[in-house]
Amino acid sequence: MTALEPLPERLERELPGRWSGFEFLPSVDSTNGRLLDSEELVCDGFHVCVAREQTAGRGRRGRSWVSSGGSVLTFSLGRALAPREAPAPALTLAIGVGLARGLSRCGVQGFGFKWPNDLVTGEGAKLAGILVEARSGAGGRLPALVAGVGLNWRDASLLGLDRDVADLAGLAALSGAEVPQLPDLLQAILVELVLAWEAFAQRGLQPALEDYLRLDHLYGKRVRVLDSGEEGTAAGVDPVDGALLLQGPDGLQRLYSGDVSVRRVDCG
Repeated sequence: MTALEPLPERLERELPGRWSGFEFLPSVDSTNGRLLDSEELVCDGFHVCVAREQTAGRGRRGRSWVSSGGSVLTFSLGRALAPREAPAPALTLAIGVGLARGLSRCGVQGFGFKWPNDLVTGEGAKLAGILVEARSGAGGRLPALVAGVGLNWRDASLLGLDRDVADLAGLAALSGAEVPQLPDLLQAILVELVLAWEAFAQRGLQPALEDYLRLDHLYGKRVRVLDSGEEGTAAGVDPVDGALLLQGPDGLQRLYSGDVSVRRVDCG
């Protein structure tokens, strides 16, 4: 990935002292898995792993994460937990806001955030997915968090997924804009991810909440809990733990990302 060789220097200039390591790989089983296994994660810097191809990527709830042929940009950002710092479920939402901010910096428009971990178009086609994973301090390694992103770059329809998908090339064409160059795109996204992560570590979801509400693909819409078939109206998220608030016939319910999948009724 010779085009990315200047990226560490560019990132250091924009956010000095925030970076602990960079890996640019042609292929890897999983960028998340590589960082979760790494002994190089520290609590005062972010380690970046970017791969052109993932051969065994994973998504939420044990699903596979398809990435091949240059159609999907896959990368992960990880750091060790500071003393007395605990993983927080709402970090995924803050990471989603950071990803959206990075895309917006590059002029990409026409998407929202679908709780708990996807960027989608207004019609519900998936543009990107996020997976935040934690490791314990077992085996002498520091406890750590890793945030992985899979972003559809171009030709996403060729991935053969069983759902509607969108890609940056398609969104750019619709708006008359150019597809961002890879170094520019990664710089914008990684900077915004770090800023969002740091703000979350200090103040929780509050710094990202306004942007999250603006991006919320589900808010005010009729949604169906796929696991149970239950329906209700999405009423935002709990700013403390990121739970989805669902207004149903029996009152307000709280849904957690590890337990359920939801879909807007009008998006199928």
